[in-house]
Amino acid sequence: MSRKLARRADLTAPAPAGQPQAIRNAVFGVSEDFPPVIEVDIDRIDRHAHQPRAAQDDASLEELRRSVERHGLMYPILVTRSGEDGYALVGGGRRLRVFELLGRSTIFARILGGDPDELALVDNLQRKALNAVETARSLDGLRAKHGYTQDKLAEVVGKTPAAISRALGILALPSDVLDEYLTLTDRVPPTTLEEVAAAPDEAGRRKLWVLARKGATARAVAETRQALKRQDPGGRDPGGIVLKRRAAGAAVRGMIQAVGKLEENREGIGAAERAALDTLRQRIAGLLGD
Repeated sequence: MSRKLARRADLTAPAPAGQPQAIRNAVFGVSEDFPPVIEVDIDRIDRHAHQPRAAQDDASLEELRRSVERHGLMYPILVTRSGEDGYALVGGGRRLRVFELLGRSTIFARILGGDPDELALVDNLQRKALNAVETARSLDGLRAKHGYTQDKLAEVVGKTPAAISRALGILALPSDVLDEYLTLTDRVPPTTLEEVAAAPDEAGRRKLWVLARKGATARAVAETRQALKRQDPGGRDPGGIVLKRRAAGAAVRGMIQAVGKLEENREGIGAAERAALDTLRQRIAGLLGD
């Protein structure tokens, strides 16, 4: 579609007198429930108020820029109407930023109706574009804004009440743990962080976080949490032996997987790898001797 035609094909405009909405939609080949699409002036878009994502990765932004420059915009951004002639961004912040970097003045957008915060959160949840902390904070903000119960919040975003409860539980973690997680989002899955947050007290959460940031799986963290519950009534763990046993178990399982990969690629083992493996063998022998 040419830019001139695109500007005339404003699907958000009311149907002309005597022309039913269904006929207008048929002209453009869209169903009656298809959200309106329009080419929007970028300077008319408020892109800050309703964005759950806390940060944008520069590398992925550059990758998207190259894609848009080569192939064009594959998916319109999502906006709602704001004021008399403005729009509020609810989805597609990276795409909009790329268009700005490319010096574009307009961008195609789907016009949605409804609460902008809800729409922005649902869009990101569907695309799994938020990390666990961004999701939890957005859910909590939405709950506070509308006074939603957890059941209602689950209905609004299309999740189960149990999933909402686990997600919100993350906010019980100490602030320094949340800050550290934001630097490790590629290493600590949301399910693992949820297991850490499920510990009954802050001391337990901090112990489990040590495991999680070292690469323990959600299952390993959950097993450790259950073990901590079975401690004596005072909650004591002399020397942290339970935690150490779980950490050791997770490390051994990781080594077994690593050895399996080496066996699959034994042709690639060179002199440097052999020297490192020999050193590792000596260290393992020392552990077994202990």
